[in-house]
Amino acid sequence: MNKVKTWFKQQLRIIKDEFTYEPPLRIVKNYIRIIIGGCLVAFGDAFFLIRCNVIAGGVGSIALLLHKIPGFDILDVDTYVLIVTWSFFALGFILLGMKYAIHTLAYTITYPLMVMLFTYMIENVVVNGVPIFDIRQNYPDLAQGMVDIPYLVSAVIGGFVVGTGIGCTLSGGGSSGGTDVINLLANKYLHVKVGTSSFCVDTTLITLGFFANGTYILPTLVGLISALLCSIMIDKIFMGNNQYYLAMVITEKWEELNDFINHELGRGTTLLKAQGGYTKKDSIVLQICFDRQDYNIIKETIDMIDPNAFFMVMQTREILGYGFSRLTPKTHKKGVSLDAQGAQKLYVKARSKNKKTFKD
Repeated sequence: MNKVKTWFKQQLRIIKDEFTYEPPLRIVKNYIRIIIGGCLVAFGDAFFLIRCNVIAGGVGSIALLLHKIPGFDILDVDTYVLIVTWSFFALGFILLGMKYAIHTLAYTITYPLMVMLFTYMIENVVVNGVPIFDIRQNYPDLAQGMVDIPYLVSAVIGGFVVGTGIGCTLSGGGSSGGTDVINLLANKYLHVKVGTSSFCVDTTLITLGFFANGTYILPTLVGLISALLCSIMIDKIFMGNNQYYLAMVITEKWEELNDFINHELGRGTTLLKAQGGYTKKDSIVLQICFDRQDYNIIKETIDMIDPNAFFMVMQTREILGYGFSRLTPKTHKKGVSLDAQGAQKLYVKARSKNKKTFKD
């Protein structure tokens, strides 16, 4: 009994922490993103992938495969979507805990319900006797597994929309659940990387789709195209389209370069004390974070100030800080020397100088 009480207290504490670690408005915005993401994934699956029998991975593909098993066609595909989604949610809650459940619940509720709603619209919105939203009815060849232009377009649009929806869900701090549970469990108990597990699961589903579609190779290739596009869109939406760089510069004229970057370009620098591994000579390494717009300016400046400088550039996925993801510091932050207005003026000045530098 005491163990049960302790367990309940732990779960309540987790719930409290999850809903109080951020301001209420931000939590609401995150959940709006998750719900919008679930609606987009349901739209892409219901209107395109499921309707056109595209096996590209995920819950929709599992539902399609279950529906194709002899004797299992007594239930609609959207019903299998509901069953599979909640089955994975229950498995994740039991084996991964309350935190996973909180991050997945909104999507788990939204996605299957919207798939059912969209399926109802497809089957019942009729104009002049034609179900206008049903691609399969408007293009009968799709029912026989024939790969034509509408089929390919449906797979591409479906992958695009589903990837956008999942990216939107992840950007809101949520999880799309489904086969992600398998990936997380494989990582937790078998120490398999999530990316490797995800690739294996999707490959398995697409391979099963090859046999389920009568061993036709073209529908399988279309599924691969859709899965690839989905993955690209997840990265684009979740990580954004920004390109940031981290440069390490070793130069004897580091003071001149440091002054230019700080005062002319408006970027910050970090000075690192270093020692040559071969020469044992002490030196200063200039570390600079900048975006794509500043790349050529910094490169040309280094060549101009010291052509013999040792210059390394590494691409980063994201930089969080003032001048990048946050333009102006909050005034209540400790250790910030500029107030909000001063930081904004510095940013505007840097951007205007950025446009003028090296034009002549």
